[in-house]
Amino acid sequence: MRLTTLELANIVSGELIGDKNLVLTGVNDLFYAKSNEISFLENLKYFSDVLKTNAGVIFVEVDLDISKFKNKNIIKVKNPKYAYSIVLSIIEKERLNLINNSNIIIHPSASISPTVKIGNNVYIGQNVVVELNSSIDDNTRILPNVYIGNNVKIGKNCCIYPNVVIKENTIIGDRVVIHSGVVIGSDGFGFININKKTHKIPQIGNVEIANDVEIGSNTTIDKATVNSTKIGEGTKIDNLVQIAHNVHIGKNCLIVSQVGISGSTRLGDNVIVGGQTGIVGHLKIGNNVTISGQSGISKDIKDKEKIGGNPMSSLSKSIKIRALIRKLPEMYQILKKLKKYL
Repeated sequence: MRLTTLELANIVSGELIGDKNLVLTGVNDLFYAKSNEISFLENLKYFSDVLKTNAGVIFVEVDLDISKFKNKNIIKVKNPKYAYSIVLSIIEKERLNLINNSNIIIHPSASISPTVKIGNNVYIGQNVVVELNSSIDDNTRILPNVYIGNNVKIGKNCCIYPNVVIKENTIIGDRVVIHSGVVIGSDGFGFININKKTHKIPQIGNVEIANDVEIGSNTTIDKATVNSTKIGEGTKIDNLVQIAHNVHIGKNCLIVSQVGISGSTRLGDNVIVGGQTGIVGHLKIGNNVTISGQSGISKDIKDKEKIGGNPMSSLSKSIKIRALIRKLPEMYQILKKLKKYL
């Protein structure tokens, strides 16, 4: 990346105060930033770092008083963190474009079935396997050691990082990012006990992932018993998440690390699920729901509810319960004294 402060201000639709011609080549935190790097101030508790920083330019909120910024270069924007993320996206795009730095579109060690359809400007790295009748659309990058099964469809401008497994019949939309170690389309955990013997229920469905989804490392998404396990457009899934067969997740959800969602549960749009939460099967969770970390969800949740705890309750009640738990030893001693007195 190489941008002047003026070019940067135009990209993020911000108001530049300071040197218009300073050349910027990177980004960094306020504490570590150098004179050719971009940083941002989102929380005023870090204002002391602003006074000490060597950053070439700083994103700040539009209405922030900058009279104490000591002649530093400032770009005022509506959301400093979002402006910073735009710059990070530019750097990330440049990095991905450098993957194909030897003009080898398909590495010789890759094993590609002759029935595979490959779009324009697709990169396929070392030791990738793509099985029968699959398709990879324009500008998608498949990094080394990825396995893609039969009849898989991958859209445009996707990035599949090393050691991902995408099993048969999976459908992936455009601009999807899948990080290392992800397994998509593994068998759902379907078994039945007959005469004290456990029998497997075949899992013959698939997984459908919509546009603009991102899936963190070592997450697993099981294919449906029949029909599809579905991940909605714009949803972001953290590392180490388990999504079981026939789960449907809506649009623009945020699923934090170590969440487990059991089979056939449905999440609406804009749901946030905190880390280490477990959700039992066959539930309906509404739109715009927030679930705090380490919760145990055992019943349906209506739209816009904020839930937490195990057993689950309203988030405000859950916070009070957790605060009281810390005081239980002291409360117990008081109770013993009262009992003795009575």
